[in-house]
Amino acid sequence: MLITSTWSRPFVKASVVILFIGSSVGSIWMLTLSGYSTGIPAGAFALHKELQTGAITLLIMGVMYMLVPRIRSIRFTHVREARISFILMIVELIVYSSSMIAMDGIDTTTTIVMAVTASIIRLTAIALFSTLVLLMLRVAPRVGRLADYYFMLALLMMMVYSMLHTLAIAGVSIGIEPLNLIYIWIASVIFTIFGVQYKVVPVFFSQSTPMKGMDKIALASSLASSSLLLLQLFLAAVIAMIVSALAFVHSIYVMRRLTIPEFLYTSEDPHAEEKIARLRFFATLLRISYATLLLGLIYALLYAISPSFNLYDLAIHIVTMGFIGITMMNFIPIMLPPIVGRNVNYTRFNMIPLIVLLSAVALRIAWNLLPYMIAVERAVFGLSGVVAVAAMLLYINMLHASMDPNR
Repeated sequence: MLITSTWSRPFVKASVVILFIGSSVGSIWMLTLSGYSTGIPAGAFALHKELQTGAITLLIMGVMYMLVPRIRSIRFTHVREARISFILMIVELIVYSSSMIAMDGIDTTTTIVMAVTASIIRLTAIALFSTLVLLMLRVAPRVGRLADYYFMLALLMMMVYSMLHTLAIAGVSIGIEPLNLIYIWIASVIFTIFGVQYKVVPVFFSQSTPMKGMDKIALASSLASSSLLLLQLFLAAVIAMIVSALAFVHSIYVMRRLTIPEFLYTSEDPHAEEKIARLRFFATLLRISYATLLLGLIYALLYAISPSFNLYDLAIHIVTMGFIGITMMNFIPIMLPPIVGRNVNYTRFNMIPLIVLLSAVALRIAWNLLPYMIAVERAVFGLSGVVAVAAMLLYINMLHASMDPNR
């Protein structure tokens, strides 16, 4: 019988719904940029960004509220506070969305007040979430202490981004380059992923711990990239982040020794086939996700050298659609059983959602680069957002069909 973390369930469900809405808004906005007449409100771009970052933040909250007590072998005693943080996030998204949707119908001052209020509410939710996680991290782990530093670094970057974002909405000049600001938030997600993977990936493939020495290089590079982002030295920050990503994937054996244990192929365990399917799916998506992360960071590096909208767009969306999107696709089936109380059977999985998502990434690259290389209209490739939404629907359908009955 599975022990469920019911307090995490609203976070995951709300995250999926909001991510779908945000992706849909983004896909319509992209059609507008491609020359299609959509009649979308002027605040769609800001709304898309707020919904996407809000959805990912909700998912991180739900996962951390479930994961940290489990890796510490402690009971989660902050259910009431967790629910408050959830309510605050939902209220923030409602208030901000209302301000953006009504932008053309109310005066600018009211819109700004609503947006700033929403941002302060989100900052309060994140501060509460960070406090709860830090309280749980005070319990010393048996192994894998470096994961805690990734979690704390992620919380710091999330708080800094929220504060700077609030100031920017309020009209305060923060003097920071737009991509640098967005990468502070992206870094918070990347470091959360690093912390989770540091704990679980080696164990999945019969390795006791990450590679000693290399894991410390990865952490030091992550600390360096964070510091450089906060100092607004974007070029150096991206270089440090590339070093961090390369060192990290090496430390958790993504590029070597990440193979399915031989005994599973000859095991008489009735679940051996499902375990093989799970590891095969997990390893494939893990490697592809880091390939997209490095590709996105390369575009960020090119932007730092020669800024342009096309490189700006690719530096954001290849990391978010590729690395973050594929990582979610990889880890949600692992996180769901203790949240919803239903096992996920990987033998019913397929790679179609992944292929469709990668097609969306490829269309995004073509949309940004091909019009400057050959005579072709952007409208031809403007469907990448629609394709990404289709990938989400296919994935959710596959995941639902793969769940065992309630127990």
